[in-house]
Amino acid sequence: MHAMTFRKYAPAGDFSQLKLEQVEIPTPGPDEVLVKVKAAAINDWELGLLTGKPIFMRVFLGLFRPKAKIRIIGCDMSGTVEAVGSAVKRFRPGQKVYSDLSDSGFGAFAEYVCVPEKSLHFMPSNLSFAQAAAIPHAAMLALQALRDIGGIKEGQSVLINGAGGGVGILALQYAKLFKCRVTAVDSTRKQEYLHLLGFDHCINYEVEDFTQSGRQYDLILDVKTTRQPEDYLRALKPGGTYITVGGDISLVMKIGRQSKRLAKQHGKTLRVLGLKPNQGLNEFTGMIESGKILPAIDKRYPLKEVPNALQRFYEAKQEGKIIINVEEATVIPAGGE
Repeated sequence: MHAMTFRKYAPAGDFSQLKLEQVEIPTPGPDEVLVKVKAAAINDWELGLLTGKPIFMRVFLGLFRPKAKIRIIGCDMSGTVEAVGSAVKRFRPGQKVYSDLSDSGFGAFAEYVCVPEKSLHFMPSNLSFAQAAAIPHAAMLALQALRDIGGIKEGQSVLINGAGGGVGILALQYAKLFKCRVTAVDSTRKQEYLHLLGFDHCINYEVEDFTQSGRQYDLILDVKTTRQPEDYLRALKPGGTYITVGGDISLVMKIGRQSKRLAKQHGKTLRVLGLKPNQGLNEFTGMIESGKILPAIDKRYPLKEVPNALQRFYEAKQEGKIIINVEEATVIPAGGE
């Protein structure tokens, strides 16, 4: 099968280590499902794996070079069941499935991948494979942040920092189910797009710092995290909650370390989301099938153009999710290079 592989870490923004190669189709274990991948999506995970950063993650990824089991990256995927292990009960060949593979070894940027049965879910019946691939990782970040940590309530004011990507767009739609007033923060080039999506208020971070404006919010969902904890406290109403799901790792860790002290001092909550992959995905599937929530797709790339897709993501140019059409015909020169 074709797979996009890497065997060494590289500086951020350098994707030259990625190679399209021919590798063996994996064989599912007793509790695994072999999935023929139709589509995958780009996430922050891919950038972290390729750079081996934050450095402490190399304890799990491989100290000096990536371990063999993660040399095929990609955490979001959709596809069809090709074969099942002897102990698998829920799935059979031909069924449409999707999953976040970040807790099961990654591997979405390949024509086939083995997935533990417990990590696999049936795809929403009303979505294409490309749309479905945009859901698992981003949706669970939005759901677990706003519902499980934020305890979102009807009519609250919500701010989403980094609103123009996959997480922000799904979080907007989820918050609107609670009749919340939702503010978006993103770059100049995304302002028109954010208005079209239905955000109630849009802030251009290149012109305005939302933590200095004097406005306060019940909930803040931060995809980017570029400020100090004290800055975010200013933007929260009394009793409000800030949740970070990504961004500058040093700031994210600082927020995690100081969260209990700050909550006691200020009566406001600052939390770092520890994602539980796929937990709540069945519930989110139901919301999608009922027409309450739909993903937004940015651009689509064939498997051989994963480096170009990652470059677009790295430059934060996407409006919605960047999709890899894995099933498209892929041509590579002899020798696998």
